[in-house]
Amino acid sequence: MSQENSEASTNICPGCGAGFTCGMQAGQPECWCATLPPLLAVPAAGAGSCYCPACLARMIETQQGGPKI
Repeated sequence: MSQENSEASTNICPGCGAGFTCGMQAGQPECWCATLPPLLAVPAAGAGSCYCPACLARMIETQQGGPKI
């Protein structure tokens, strides 16, 4: 099980409504999103506008022109 699913949710995704854990809000030194290519600026503390792993991955794929086959 991945780390973001094993802890209590800290955020609600504005894209799909799923609960997920932000590593920074959970007190970790780095969030899972830090390993992904940058897409959006990290929201200010308390802004609550981070996207879940699935939505963020989909947004990055779209920005990069879709899947490469």
